[in-house]
Amino acid sequence: MKNQNIYKQAKIHLKLTKTLNLSVFRKGLIVLFIVGIVLYTVLFTTYPPVHDFFHELRHSLMAIPCH
Repeated sequence: MKNQNIYKQAKIHLKLTKTLNLSVFRKGLIVLFIVGIVLYTVLFTTYPPVHDFFHELRHSLMAIPCH
C-alpha cells in the first residue's frame, strides 16, 4: 500500500517537472524581471523601512535622487 502511494506521487512529480521545462530565453526574462524588481526596491522605493535601510547607499551612488 505504501509503495503504491510513493509510485503515484513520483508519477505526479515527473508529470509536473516535464511541463515546467522553460527555454533559456524565458529563464533569462524571469531572472531579469526579478533583478529589476530588486533594483527598483533598493534604489527607488519610498517605502520607509526599505528607504531608511538603503539611504546611505542611495546617497553614496550620487545618481539616485533621494530627497
